[in-house]
Amino acid sequence: MTKSINDQLLEIYYFVDECSKHHPQFAQWRTSNNGAPKFSDAEVITIALMQGYFGCATLRRSYDLVRANARSAFPHLCRYQQWLARLHALSPLIGLLVLASSVRPDEELQLFRLDSKPIPVCHPLRHGRVRLLRDDGAYFSKGSKGWFFGFKLPAIVNQRGLTVGAVLTPANTDDREAAPALAWATEGGLCLADWG
Repeated sequence: MTKSINDQLLEIYYFVDECSKHHPQFAQWRTSNNGAPKFSDAEVITIALMQGYFGCATLRRSYDLVRANARSAFPHLCRYQQWLARLHALSPLIGLLVLASSVRPDEELQLFRLDSKPIPVCHPLRHGRVRLLRDDGAYFSKGSKGWFFGFKLPAIVNQRGLTVGAVLTPANTDDREAAPALAWATEGGLCLADWG
């Protein structure tokens, strides 16, 4: 049974609000004379966390869905640009919130970062006639800097910057396919990755 939007909003808001009450240092970041805005920090974070519930790709879409479907839950909802600026100002608190919510008092949280790096095997001018390493799995893909032919190297790195695991894949392999194999290289913890 799936939860309604209002039930999910209430659950997330309660979690964020309770966590901020148990960690009063979260509320001490504000230095302006507007120390208690009508649209609270917990409400700002709640709307951002609803992105996972909606399964949408952008924060803008998440904000629009909350505004359209649960406007009564946020009577003092501000414009998108103001909300986004507040969310960016709260990003250190969101990191602390993640840490506070996932660590038991007797253990230290292990943090990992997962990302991939393209490994081109030829210059882009030769893409049309390249045969190098094709039998070994080299393939075409598009990265943040454009098209390339070669491989990708998904890797998982711990909080000290040490590489815990890496896998060489064809360039057209989705990073999410390599993620489970890389997760086995860890002994648990929290892994942060981009949308891909």
